[in-house]
Amino acid sequence: MEENITVTLRYGLTNTVTRSFPEDTTVSDLLADRSILAALSAPESVSAVANGVTLDGSNMLHGLGTITLEQQASSKA
Repeated sequence: MEENITVTLRYGLTNTVTRSFPEDTTVSDLLADRSILAALSAPESVSAVANGVTLDGSNMLHGLGTITLEQQASSKA
């Protein structure tokens, strides 16, 4: 039986949501979930940061208790 992982997601100073995810959920899966972004009033172009490190999309959520979503800087060349 697959276990769920509970993660607290933060965006901005006051927006926080705690959700349970299947154990095999990746950071990319989380960032693709529009309901989470809407609940946090976060834009689509965010990156996930945990313990001061920007997470790669292939990172699993396991072991990450809190993830902060930060708006990505727009790149203009």
